[in-house]
Parts: sequence; structure tokens; C-alpha cells
Amino acid sequence: MGKLPSNWEFPAIQSIAETIFGQSPPSSSYNTEGDGLPFFQGKTEFGEKHPIAKKWCTEPTREAQPGDILISVRAPVGPTNVADRHCAIGRGLAAIRPLIEPSYVRYWLKLSEQALAAKGTGTTFSAITKSVLNSHCVPCAPLNEQHRIVEKIETLFARLDKGEEALRAVQKLLGRYRQSVLKAAVTGHFNIDGNVSWEDVLLGDLLEDIRYGTAKKCRPDADGVAVLRIPNVVRGEIDLNDLKFTQLEEREIENLSLREGDLLIVRSNGSANLVGRGAVVNEEAVGLAFAGYLIRVRVNKERLLPDFLSLVLASPETRAKIERQARSTSGVHNINSGEIKAIAFDLPPIKIQANIIECVDEHMSKLDVLEAWCQTELTRSANLRQSILKDAFAGRLVPQDPNDEPAAELLARIKNGSK
Repeated sequence: MGKLPSNWEFPAIQSIAETIFGQSPPSSSYNTEGDGLPFFQGKTEFGEKHPIAKKWCTEPTREAQPGDILISVRAPVGPTNVADRHCAIGRGLAAIRPLIEPSYVRYWLKLSEQALAAKGTGTTFSAITKSVLNSHCVPCAPLNEQHRIVEKIETLFARLDKGEEALRAVQKLLGRYRQSVLKAAVTGHFNIDGNVSWEDVLLGDLLEDIRYGTAKKCRPDADGVAVLRIPNVVRGEIDLNDLKFTQLEEREIENLSLREGDLLIVRSNGSANLVGRGAVVNEEAVGLAFAGYLIRVRVNKERLLPDFLSLVLASPETRAKIERQARSTSGVHNINSGEIKAIAFDLPPIKIQANIIECVDEHMSKLDVLEAWCQTELTRSANLRQSILKDAFAGRLVPQDPNDEPAAELLARIKNGSK
């Protein structure tokens, strides 16, 4: 921290708040029927501001009150929410009950989240102890100034909220437009040549080869053949970051070696939305192998261009069919080679396919620019929030009032048991 105003102090949390570390109640008291107190175990239940109840318990061992700040103290350390009801808390949370302006403390914790996370220890997962949290210091302004700071922060944040809301609305519109472009591409609505008829086909009739990848374990050390995995298939493109390697026999290399224009399709994933997603192999990925959760499709390029097939697989109608087939109650969703070969679609002549691909690329490039602009503005807004908080806790956001009771006197009153 830099130099604070003369009437501020820099006490530890234990001087300005009560802290209650969570403890897990007996598992026999858990339920999902709303019996007992809402039970929050960690960050996974955090909402935008308040936690979302998914589980309840009838024998709570540690409790938080409405208005308490809930802070994640393990895996990860630092994120916060505010309790909006009487609740039970497990070992992943602590409740902070401020004796000064609660929102002031919450905003400081938000600003110092990374500093708190850096204090975490542990080999399996990072965590902080009660003594570490209690010793974390807070730049403490006079109480009246705390109220003014919170009011100013919330006024400025409300303006940023409106701007971010508008940007997210634009992102949704762009996403819908992207889907409409894909739909138009594969249903003939670009009207590139309305006199040409399209053929009803099954994908399997247009393939030269369809093959599952290797099931061999891959390692990060660059020994053997580079293997593309699901993380390397990103938004319709091949990403060569974070490659893994494995040893393959000569015959396996021959069978699994990628060619330019091959299409890699995700065949299994915990998210049905990712199953069936594909990417066309580019020149940089030629010769690499691919892992077992991917399927390689090699098309007859005289009839079907790989990039047009990529549009078909990404189109709303095909996506809906794939996700219906892939959904599973086991938590892992799958599509097999037979189901891929059975995908039906309308196929225009090669020349029309090429024209459609060019047209779609033009539309998508414009959408990419707009989406990148939205993301840049959202990042700027997030950075501005951090700047506002930094100014707030350095005494620069609102003017100091010499008539305010100094923070030292506030802390003395708290120590003596009166606020």
C-alpha cells in the first residue's frame, strides 16, 4: 500500500470484523428438499452477488447471518459473495461479519483477492487459515468517509453495469446473427445461383475414410509423435498450443497421420455442446496424429469441400440433431462413426460450395471484428472497476472531510466494545 491519508489506519481484519470459518455438518443431514438451512460449501455455489442454494442441512455446525461476507478460503482462495439469508457454511468458506461499513470491507476484499490468493498454501489445493485471514490488513477510512466511498463506488459501478449490459446484449445479437449465417449457408438462402439444384445426401456416401484416434497415453515431453486432442479443436480451428506426444508404431503413424483438409470431430465430452464440433486440418497440422476422443473424417473432395462440411456440422439444424443423439444420463456424451456417416444434408455443386464458403468467411470476419471490439470494451470496463477500487482505498476517490472522526478513534471504540 502507498501512503494513506493522515486520518486513516491500516488494521488487520480481526480488528474490524468477526470471522467464522466453516465446518462440514454430518453428511446424513444433507438434503435437496429445502429442509433446514441452506448449506454453502464453496465458490461453486457463488452467484453474481449472493450464493445459490443447491443443498440444505438439518444439523449445521457453522452458520452465517444475512449480510455476512462469504469468502472462499480454499480451492480457490479469495472470491466473495454476500449471504442473503441465514445459512450453514462448510470448510471451503468463511463468514466475515464487519464491525465497520460492510460494503466497504467487501469492496476491499474484491480488490485484494489476488493478494489473498497468494497467501494460500497446500499441495493438493490452495487454502488459507483463520490466522492468515485475520491478519490480512484493511485500509480503514473514517466511518463517514467509508459511507461516501461506498456510495461513489456504487454510483460509478452502476454506470459500468449499464454499459456492460449493453455490450452483452450486442454479443447475443452477434451470436444469433452468426447462427443465421450458418443456417443460410447450408439451406441455399444465400441465393448464389437459384437455378442450381441441391442433392440430398448422407455424409457416409461422401467419405474416403473415417477413423478413431489413438488411445495411447500422451505426455507433454516432446518425445515421439505430436497428438492433437480435444483442447486443440477450438472454435472450428486447429490450435497447436499445448501439444502432447506419444510413441506410435510405423503402421499407426500411417493410419493416424493427418492430411490437409481432413476434419477432426469431437466424439466424446462432458458437454453435449462440444460433441460433434469439428475443425479442418490446416497445413501446419499435417503429419500430426490425433487422440481417441476425436474422429478423423476424410472426404471425397471432388464432391464435398471440407470447409463446406464444417459449415454443415456447425449449422443449427445439424447441431440440434447431434446433441439429441449425443446426450447421455451418465454425464459423458458421445457420437460414433455410424451416427456421423448417417448425417443427412443438402449438397450443392462444388463451385457453389466454394462461393458459399467465401461468402460465409466474409460475414464471419465482420462478426469477428465486432465480437473482438465487444470483448475489448468489456475488458476495459473490468480494468476501470479495478482502477476505481484502487483509488477508493488510496483515499483518492472522494474528498477527505477534516470534521470526520479519525479512523483511530473508530478502532478504539470497536476495541472497547462500542461502534
